[in-house]
Amino acid sequence: MDYKGALAYINKFIDYERSPDFARQARFYNLNRISLLLDLLGNPHDRLRIVHVAGSKGKGSTAALIASVLTHAGFRTGLFTSPHLITPRERCRIDDELISETDVACYIEKLRPAIETVSNSEFGQVSFFEIYTALAFTYFADKATDFAVIEVGLGGRLDATNVVSPVTTVITQIGLEHTNILGETYTEIAREKAEIIKDGCPIALAPQHPEAQAVIESVVDARNASIVQVKDFEKRDTEQSVATLIRNSEGTPIGQRFNVKTHTEHYDQLTLPLLGQHQHGNAMTAIAAIECLKQEGFIISKENVYAGFKNVQWNGRIQRVMSSPIVVLDGAHSAISFTALCRAIRESFHYNQMIFVVSIMKDKDLGVIGRIVSKIADSIIATQVSDNPRVMPAERIKDTWSGLCNKITTCPTPDEAITRAVSNAHSTDLICVTGSLYLVGQALDFFIRNHNLTWKGNM
Repeated sequence: MDYKGALAYINKFIDYERSPDFARQARFYNLNRISLLLDLLGNPHDRLRIVHVAGSKGKGSTAALIASVLTHAGFRTGLFTSPHLITPRERCRIDDELISETDVACYIEKLRPAIETVSNSEFGQVSFFEIYTALAFTYFADKATDFAVIEVGLGGRLDATNVVSPVTTVITQIGLEHTNILGETYTEIAREKAEIIKDGCPIALAPQHPEAQAVIESVVDARNASIVQVKDFEKRDTEQSVATLIRNSEGTPIGQRFNVKTHTEHYDQLTLPLLGQHQHGNAMTAIAAIECLKQEGFIISKENVYAGFKNVQWNGRIQRVMSSPIVVLDGAHSAISFTALCRAIRESFHYNQMIFVVSIMKDKDLGVIGRIVSKIADSIIATQVSDNPRVMPAERIKDTWSGLCNKITTCPTPDEAITRAVSNAHSTDLICVTGSLYLVGQALDFFIRNHNLTWKGNM
């Protein structure tokens, strides 16, 4: 089996991330298939030292920060995240090196008999995400990683990753997202997320809505676990940003700098090449996770944290891909993430007109998102990503937002939408391509093909 054959094989299995019945399919979520699959593979996850990361917002960025710090501390570190932007190899990497095409093919061939056995069992066919989860666990175990930072796909309780016995768990900010699957209140959603907490295992926790905080504290008490929260993180809720923007010689923002004080350390002038106050919050949560690991006896110095933060690579999060006009890409896809994105743009960039290129999934709150975007948008181009049954038709976005923004048009493909936006924009304008990570992935591919963009990361 070669790489293309391996991908073709995986793509035969249901991908809930792209399923048009995304919410309805949730009834099939359980741990039976992944447990049997891993058992047939010799339970590779039991050979891993795992940091397990859940939450509604920022869990990918937080996981990337933790992994970067651990790598710079000299630990061989695996990172498993989803979804991918351009290549599925992004989902599984060691020390920021993506799994090779050869290894993908090799491991799918290795997993195939077990996949077929489980798919023919009483538990039914395995999913796309379960296959990648098993691949990552097997790959990380075979490559003798010191740590594996594992991002939850959806929720926590029934997510395929929730078969692990972690050394530390992490819960980032919880919001009202996927309410048709996880529940309609902070309490219900927090119960799903809190199920990654294991007996006696420390948890790094971002500050939460009071309802979510109460649920998590109750689970922590019941399971004799412990919470580490970096209290300085709470300042992110104030109108005054606690971070200082770093700009290059042309005045373009390229990162932020801030101070952090924990119970054991004082970090002065930490540098982070990610924009937005929400990323400062993710950084605080990552530091809390590092504090948990240090409490468990792992040696991680201040210098390792500085280096890990400064050198982190994470695409598609307020990522500037063009300077004149300014073009930024961001994977915002919910009300809370759009609010953070709009605030970050206002605080970080100088521009004349703001142009949004958007594509949004059907299960999102289109009305609420539209009211947020319309506050700073001068014009909007609605489009739709290709090959994704979950995507909302561009015309529906236009119809819903036409009363909110006077200048809204549609374009059938992201390539055409971005081309139109760049052609119509003045050099002093800003174009924001956003609405889903699927759109960001297609936009990144567009700029790599057409504008010589260099991929940030080790391909």
